[in-house]
Amino acid sequence: MFDQAEALRALVRDRVMCARPYPEPRRAYTIAVTSGKGGVGKTSIAVNLALMLSRAGRQVRLIDADFGLSNAEVLLGVAPRYTLHDVVRGRVDVRDAWADAPGGIKLLSSGSGLEEMANIEGAVGTGLIDYVLQSGSDGDVVVIDTAPGINDSVVSLLSFTDEVMIVTTPEPTSITDSYAAMKVLLTRSPDSDITLVANCCTSPSQATGVAKGLDSICMRFLNKSFQRYEYLPADAAVSQAIRAQRPLAISQAHSAIEPWLRKITIKLEDRIRRHSPVERMPELVGV
Repeated sequence: MFDQAEALRALVRDRVMCARPYPEPRRAYTIAVTSGKGGVGKTSIAVNLALMLSRAGRQVRLIDADFGLSNAEVLLGVAPRYTLHDVVRGRVDVRDAWADAPGGIKLLSSGSGLEEMANIEGAVGTGLIDYVLQSGSDGDVVVIDTAPGINDSVVSLLSFTDEVMIVTTPEPTSITDSYAAMKVLLTRSPDSDITLVANCCTSPSQATGVAKGLDSICMRFLNKSFQRYEYLPADAAVSQAIRAQRPLAISQAHSAIEPWLRKITIKLEDRIRRHSPVERMPELVGV
């Protein structure tokens, strides 16, 4: 029987690992938004951070790398003409596969309900995203919404990004799975720059408790931990925005969560600025 998944893997290898049409090194700051388990608000956070970074003047590209189960396009209310599946099938050049999305960002979806894409193995999936990033090197920032969990494809992708945001909630299962994700990632890539995002918390003090607990466990068993943590409150406006397919960064400017998302964006913007050699020049001149 013809194995469609294997055929796709072969195509990816041929297109991604043998042909390198974009030799210039990546200049964009890459942020992967991930989680140990699903249902913690990961995609919503990725979409809204991308929009807020765009509002701050950055050229932002958003890649939905939840292979075969993309939801970013749903939250944004767009129907991309092409997906990553079309790229690997040779139906469109990767440079032409980006879709215009609200807020001035560019979106590349991996498609939904595609078993072939869902079965992409780790190294091949990572090579595919690296190939895509070469086509988006003209942007300032690339936000990558990954699949939840700790499979090889996800961890391989996380290991080469500039920053990893791990989204958790105060629920014990989410905290346990977040630790598992950090354990696998830090074992694979000990120097990973990790930001913990404590989402759906009732107060900043609850987020602090979640962060301190995870930090203690990480230091005890891994001798490493995340670099920083952020707090996001539980807010009914998030569900309303999802149902309306209009991200709250656009439709709910006065929601309870918006100022906290803005604070995360401001600090993220500072890290992006410090990462860029061009943007660091004024600081160097003043030394």
